[in-house]
Amino acid sequence: MYAENYKRFLELIDEVREFEGAIVVEGPRDEVALRNLGVRAEIIRLSRLPLSETALIASSFGNVMILTDFDSAGEELAGKLLRYLEGLPCRVDSKTRRELKGIVKRDIKGVEDLYGLYLKTASVSDPRMEGIQ
Repeated sequence: MYAENYKRFLELIDEVREFEGAIVVEGPRDEVALRNLGVRAEIIRLSRLPLSETALIASSFGNVMILTDFDSAGEELAGKLLRYLEGLPCRVDSKTRRELKGIVKRDIKGVEDLYGLYLKTASVSDPRMEGIQ
């Protein structure tokens, strides 16, 4: 990650932490990574239910953040989920994923790697974080 992106990456992680609603991820390791980052929002895994059911459940939270992996499969899932969510009574945040992808695509492939990248970035950006794991 380029040094000029460290601050924005940390800001985006804070936005994910503070999100109120449901965050849709692909699998259990993604959920673990977000919990390790301190996310308290409802996390819904795509691996548990059909996409249409996931969209209905997520929309019931009012705000939905799509946080699928940053690879082509994750891109496809995000697009399909967004189409299912269109017309449902909720606000959808797909911007955070897009911005994260733009910053981290050279370093990691998926949401499950965000926590490790966060630890590295925070230790470089904040000397007080050195040695924390």
